[in-house]
Amino acid sequence: MEKPTFQKHIHEVFEEICELEDRNERIEYLKKNAFKQVKSILQLCYNDKIQLDLPKGKPPFEPCPEGRTPAPIGHAFKPIGMCVKGNNQINQIKKEKIFIGILEQIHEDDAAILCAAKDGTITNLQNKKYRKITKSLVEATFPELLK
Repeated sequence: MEKPTFQKHIHEVFEEICELEDRNERIEYLKKNAFKQVKSILQLCYNDKIQLDLPKGKPPFEPCPEGRTPAPIGHAFKPIGMCVKGNNQINQIKKEKIFIGILEQIHEDDAAILCAAKDGTITNLQNKKYRKITKSLVEATFPELLK
């Protein structure tokens, strides 16, 4: 099978997973379609050892304007590691600015997922739209992400 020439948005992967009724199909789909940033979101949401040093909730930000193509997710996500708890090289305000900068570069639905993952609330997002993206699913698919 040919590899796609474009990378899906995180919300597209999550929506497609949630359309699948069978848990084993969701696991297989996730294994085949989870690129690095999808795994980072899942790890951020469900690995208790990884936390961003940011306030709870959705920060004020300007979503990527309609008509402008969001930045490639891999590029936009690069500075996320600077926002983790324990990174004392930069102050709190700088961490918040970095996070907001990421949110403003990516697709609006992906920004909502990132905010929910930061707070560990993906399953409650948008009227439980992603309720099938559970810790149990992640544990069955990628147990190494939760260690």
